[in-house]
Formats: sequence, C-alpha cells, structure tokens
Amino acid sequence: MNDQLNHPSPETLKNFKPLDRLDDIQRELLARSLHIHSAGKGSTLIQEGDATHFSLYLLSGTLQLTSADGRITEIDDNSPQATNPIANLIPRRYTVEALTIVDYLMIDGKLLEELVSGDTQGITATELPTDSTPFDQAATENNLSTALLEDLENDQLVLPSLPDVAVRVGRAMRDENTNARILANVVQTDPAITTKLIRAANSPLYAGVTPVDSCPAAIIRLGADTTHKLVLTFALRELFNTRSLVLKQHMQQLWEHSVKVSAVCYVLARVSDQFNPEHALLAGLLHDIGSVAILSYAERFPEVAGDAEKLEQVISDMRGKIGSAILRNWGFIEDLIVVAEEAENWLREREGEADYADLVIIAQLHTHIGHSEMAHLPSLIAMEG
Repeated sequence: MNDQLNHPSPETLKNFKPLDRLDDIQRELLARSLHIHSAGKGSTLIQEGDATHFSLYLLSGTLQLTSADGRITEIDDNSPQATNPIANLIPRRYTVEALTIVDYLMIDGKLLEELVSGDTQGITATELPTDSTPFDQAATENNLSTALLEDLENDQLVLPSLPDVAVRVGRAMRDENTNARILANVVQTDPAITTKLIRAANSPLYAGVTPVDSCPAAIIRLGADTTHKLVLTFALRELFNTRSLVLKQHMQQLWEHSVKVSAVCYVLARVSDQFNPEHALLAGLLHDIGSVAILSYAERFPEVAGDAEKLEQVISDMRGKIGSAILRNWGFIEDLIVVAEEAENWLREREGEADYADLVIIAQLHTHIGHSEMAHLPSLIAMEG
C-alpha cells in the first residue's frame, strides 16, 4: 500500500458524516493532520473481526464488503453509503477490499469522537495525531444511523424476537385441529398472560351471565382470533424494555404512547363497520415497533442515547423501514406491515377505502390533541377535508 503525501481539503471533509458537523476551523485542523492514502486493486483495507478504532472514508474508486456469511456489497465513491465511514462497527463485520485503485482517508476514532463532541479546546494542528501511526486508541461507536442502515441493507439487522408464547399460539392457530383446550395448554405456559386473558374474558366488553375461571373457558368466550390478538398484545409488553437507565424513560414513553394509540384505534374501530376492533388494537400497539428496535440498538451508542434530539432524528428517519422489517420477519400480514411503514405519513393519500394505516394515523392525531406536538401536525378537520 502506497501513501500519497497530499492532504485532503477542508471542503472535501465537508462531504462526509459526521465531519460535515465540524466548523471551518476544526475541518482546517483535521485536514492538515490527514494524508490521502492509495491502495491497488485487490488490497485489503479492513479485515472482518478487526477491533482497531479508526474510520475509513472512500474518496475515489470502488470497494467490496464481504460479510462473515459471504454476502457481498459494492460501494463506489458515488454511492450514498460512501458519505459515511465504511464498515465502521467494532469489531468489524466486513472484510473490505479494493476492486479498483482507491483513494481513502483513515481517521483515528478517539480524535473523531473528540472533534464531533467539541472537546478540542487547546488542540493545535501540530498536536493532532497524524494517520501514519497505528490506531490503537479506544473510541465509542457514535453513528447509530450508519450501523442501522448498514445492517438493514446487508440483511444483518438484529431484530427483536416475538415472545415465545405468542409464537406458539400463532403456530397453534394455523393448525386446523386446534381447539380451545389445545390453545389453552399453550397459553397456560405463561401464567401472567393466562391471568390477563381470564380477566379480559370477564371484562364488561366480553362478560357473559356467569364469570369464567379457567383459561379454556376464557378462550371459548373470546374466540380463537380474539384470543390470539390479546395474547400478542399482552406478550408485546416484554419488548418495551431496556437495560439502559438513560433509555428507560424513552422506552416507557414509547409504551405509553403505543397503548394510547391502540386504545383509540380500538374505539374508532368499534364505531365503524369497516375495521376489526381487536386487529385495530394490535395495529396501534405495533405501529412503533421499529422505534423499539432503534432504542435497543442505541444501548450500544451512549453518545446518541444521551442526546434526545439526535435520537429522535434517528427514530424519525428509520422507524418505518425497521418496523416493517420486524413485522415481515415475524410473519405478520401485509396490512400491519403497511401500518409500521406509514404510521407517521401524516399527509398520506391512497385510493379506495381507508385502511389500518389510516386508522392509526387518525388515532395518533387524537392522542396529540392538547399537546405541543399537535402544532407540527395536520389538524383532524384538515384531514377530513
């Protein structure tokens, strides 16, 4: 690998993330400390599993990224991915090779973190480490969006798992020989859900002349389809959880929002002959499932987790893509996948009758009435028009 001694211009650095957030002085300092590297066709720039902390930016040429399972992605200097550091997760998930002659930059991870966080007081150009030295300083991975996009595009996104009892109930529902007793045997493996199901069967909504006191009796009263949707609803609560104290409040607020939206969806469906109320409730509960996955990822990115504005931006940008990927992975039907994709498309237009995504959008607007968020959203009157 041959090094060129020329430096990148500050204007060049402005093309890359998160370097575009630096001010002119920071970019000038950084540009003077960096050298442009060149590598020939076939050269390996990053080895899968490597834990050295640096960021590699592609200036020109084409790279090939190969994952551990053999999946291949090509990135050239015109690709949208090239605006971000290449294969930036530590340890590296890809082997990166040059398909052509390439020019690139290597930036020390600790230095980049300090620059982006603004911790550069007293640093001069001569004190900035040059990229000719080994990159052995620890750095915190700070590009949550890059990690999510990289994993999503390469089909390696770590998706939350549907709780086991919900999976087994769904499997039993697909068996034509399943009856209330068989379904009850599955449900009763989870005592908490069994208790909630019996309580639901005795609620004013479903209650009969006499109360039920067993899981099979509750299932007979509710019906198999309603039982399935209620089990899903009860089980999903487990996913709205995090080990991070910083993110715990975000996850709690997300759960409360999802519950409110699902309740409004249920009520709206009850007064309409167009929607199934239990399906509407499930749609409301699942509409923000993508945000759950993003918050789970954010546990590994403390500089994002602690920045509410940055975290909200990532959620806004990616919740739909990731939510639909989760529901597709779980085997949910298309109308719920559309809900996850479209739930915050406030000016959504489509031909034909309203669907569950429309219902969830209206339900969300109802939950925002009287709150500051409503100032940035279309009014219900405008949407009726």
